[in-house]
Amino acid sequence: MRTTLAMPIFIVTLLLNAAGPALAKEKPAPSPLVSAIDRCRQITDPMQRLACYDAAAGALVQATNSGTVAVVDQNEVKKVRHSLFGFSLPKIPFFSGDTTANEAQNQLDTTITKVTALNNGYFRIVIADNNAVWETTDDYASFDPPKLGQKIEIVRGALGNYFLRINGQLGVRGRRVG
Repeated sequence: MRTTLAMPIFIVTLLLNAAGPALAKEKPAPSPLVSAIDRCRQITDPMQRLACYDAAAGALVQATNSGTVAVVDQNEVKKVRHSLFGFSLPKIPFFSGDTTANEAQNQLDTTITKVTALNNGYFRIVIADNNAVWETTDDYASFDPPKLGQKIEIVRGALGNYFLRINGQLGVRGRRVG
């Protein structure tokens, strides 16, 4: 049953990853609210330009106040990307204006805040960084079981793998589940 589900998920992931570079090259169209502000710049008469800016800025502020539009700065985008470390996500327009997109985070150093033993020698580990939940996918025979308060280093490996180095030990494979 598990293999049956894994194949379609694997194919969808491959398709999304293959489409990702093509989607990333296409810059999304600017919001009509931003386009309205840009059009104001073309007006030569100072009074008409000011009236245009007032109307366009008012519409943008109203849209942000109502929640229709959200304005985020690059630091907020970096925080969101950091909080999603360990998840495989398709390219999304939210990150389109981020000039640091190619600076993928490859490692996360934090502490273990909770450990739960699972079946077959696996562990569920909650870390201090965003209360992210990780599970080992190698059994504990290959490492000392994790303990509350220990340092954990999560390193991005090849082909979507992640390695959890607990208290300086050799890394064991793991995956983010929450």
